[in-house]
Amino acid sequence: MEEHKPKRPIFTPVVLILLTFSLIGNVFLYSRTIQHDKDVRVSRGTSILQSGNDAKLYFDQVTAGLEDLLKHQDIPTRLAAKSLLIAAYNKSSAVTTFIKEAETSSGTPFPVTKRNAATFLEQSEKSLQTLGNHTGPLTDDERIYLKSLLAVNQACAAEMATFKHDTISETTSLTILVDEAWVNSGKKLVEFMNKPANVMFGK
Repeated sequence: MEEHKPKRPIFTPVVLILLTFSLIGNVFLYSRTIQHDKDVRVSRGTSILQSGNDAKLYFDQVTAGLEDLLKHQDIPTRLAAKSLLIAAYNKSSAVTTFIKEAETSSGTPFPVTKRNAATFLEQSEKSLQTLGNHTGPLTDDERIYLKSLLAVNQACAAEMATFKHDTISETTSLTILVDEAWVNSGKKLVEFMNKPANVMFGK
């Protein structure tokens, strides 16, 4: 009689194949998750760097504009100086973005006693739009207001001068996330903006 060979079980090879595919899938998904998390961190770091550099430029321009405005005594040159100053305020959103990012890294909103950054920027811009729209030199009240606003912006400009991150790359975007110095700068900006008793001119 012909001898029958026992059939080899196929259960074990099938299980091994399934396990292999499962491991490959898990590794793929894990890699995708890691890459996604990295992309999110790079995106946030880039936002911090861009808003920080734009905020730095903003305070430099506003400081120069306020100094220029204080020098002009006739309305034609004063209005020209004001138009350049108001144009600088178009970049003010970078300041609020930078501060919000700093608050996120801090874990809590920065304390305010009189106003937040958005209110400070809005009120100072509105005041500058109406201030000095008359013939003759600036009034004493206008000059006092401008000097007070200038002092705040000079302090903010000096603080942002420490933000030296001109190069934006994947590496710098990741590095800024673990740097605490810029977070402290964001907090100080809020403190400076809360120093004046009033930011609206004539109120």
